[in-house]
Amino acid sequence: MQDRDLLTSRQIEDYRRTGFLFQPGALEASDIELLRSEAEKELSQDSPRRTVEAATGLPYRVHGSHLHNDVFSQFVRTPQMLGVARQLLNEDVYVHQFKINKKRAFQGEIWRWHQDFMFWHNEDQMPEPRALTVGVFLDEVTEFNGPLIVVPGGHAEGLINTPPQTEGWESTLTNKLKYSLEDSEEMQALVDQHGLVAPKGPRGSLLWFHCSIPHGSAQNMSPIDRSLLLLSYNAVSNALPAPSPRPEWLVGRDFSPLEPLEGSLTAPSRG
Repeated sequence: MQDRDLLTSRQIEDYRRTGFLFQPGALEASDIELLRSEAEKELSQDSPRRTVEAATGLPYRVHGSHLHNDVFSQFVRTPQMLGVARQLLNEDVYVHQFKINKKRAFQGEIWRWHQDFMFWHNEDQMPEPRALTVGVFLDEVTEFNGPLIVVPGGHAEGLINTPPQTEGWESTLTNKLKYSLEDSEEMQALVDQHGLVAPKGPRGSLLWFHCSIPHGSAQNMSPIDRSLLLLSYNAVSNALPAPSPRPEWLVGRDFSPLEPLEGSLTAPSRG
């Protein structure tokens, strides 16, 4: 594994301490425009990989696009994304999960407090919390359109024990979360100790966060959409002991190390 020095030692130390790293405006405008265009295409296609809002019937989430879309397949292998993931996890990685999440203006729903590793450990049998997610800002994220909120340093406390609220893997797709931290006294104690942070910034910003950090987001009450790509990498040595019972478009089954693709993202050919 060889990577450029994309992150400084200070940035890596900050990530280890706080459980997140924010890179405002890190991606090129041309790449973001291409990603935004392809994300809208994915959301517009009727598919089992797509989830719609119960109240409106509008699509707000689609999984596994990197398996079906050339642009997203390239994106997860770009040196910038792959290099930072390998620096933070200190080894080779593969894609555990990929999703597009859109909070529509005036109606984007809340996502309740949770820890990703609770789902990945209980539902997929991921051995250890040696995974992370990067949120790619496809729209400007402000305090008004439902930014992701994290508890800095909360990852260091490990999993907060919470019983499942629903049954079946389908319940892991909606905002009525199977494992929610809202009734946990530990969650209140963590916030009292560490506080809350909601990183905000322009399109093309990157928010990297540890799989055990408590996080959630409020409703989008603004007239501005808030769309994210949420790309989750897992360390190869932390691969699942067997393929997850959840579908491949929801949980990756190829545990081989990703190799970086050089060059710019290329749009799909039309013809």
